[in-house]
Formats: sequence, C-alpha cells, structure tokens
Amino acid sequence: MKPWTWLRVGAALQGLGAVLHTIASMDSPSRGPAEQAVFAAMQSFHFQIAGVTRSHWDFYRGYELFITVVFAVLAVLIWQLSNLSKTAPRQALPMIITMLAAEVLMSAIGWEYFFAGPGGMSILIGACLVAAILGLRSGEQPAIQTRRVAKAG
Repeated sequence: MKPWTWLRVGAALQGLGAVLHTIASMDSPSRGPAEQAVFAAMQSFHFQIAGVTRSHWDFYRGYELFITVVFAVLAVLIWQLSNLSKTAPRQALPMIITMLAAEVLMSAIGWEYFFAGPGGMSILIGACLVAAILGLRSGEQPAIQTRRVAKAG
C-alpha cells in the first residue's frame, strides 16, 4: 500500500477510537453501591481552583470529553498528513514521526492505566504510521541517474 493509504487507515482508526471513546464515556451502566458512593463523593466534594469552584466529578467528565476532542483532532491531522505526504513527503515525515511518538506514549498510558482497548487501538494506529514512514523513507531514496557521455566524433 502507498504511504498515504496507511495514513488514511490510521486516521480512520483514530476517528473510530474517538467515536468509541465518546460512546463509552456517555454510557451509564447501572452501578453497584460501592461505585455509586465513589461517584457521589466525586460529585459532592467541591474545591476552589483558579478562581472557580469545581468538583472531582467535573474534572473526571471534563477529561473524558477533552480526550474525545484530542482523538478527533488527531484523526483529522493524520488524514491531512496523508494528503501532504503525496505532494511533500519530506515535509510530512517529521510530523508523522511526531504523531507516532504520541501514539506510542498513548499506548503505554492506555495499557498501564486503562485496559486493552485504548492501548491496542494506539498500537494499531502506530503500526499504520510506521508503515507510512517506511514507505515514505523508501520513496525518498534518489534514483541513481546514469549520465550519458556524448562521444566526440
């Protein structure tokens, strides 16, 4: 596959991750008494920060939504890099490498603090980025040109 195709697959996976994260964040399963107590405590404990009053629940929900936005923006950026990689592969390469670094870090965080879903999705997206990088790097090799020497007659 062409490098930009790998980037588009990665962008689609990142977009799917944003959708799945949003669905999982909005899901309200029936909670047992212990979990209800934790969430009630998060919602009831308020504190001052930067001149406003917030609860731990506000931070919890805010970070859930924040990650949805980050995932969606990453999906758009990876798609845009697929377009750039067609016309300016040398300019796209450093940005793709940066995206790869972000996916590696998100994968490590996903495995450590969450579960297989976030970590596994980041690994799949990272694999697409690696494939794109390898494709772009192999395409960057200048072709060996042979010079024809004109014979003097």
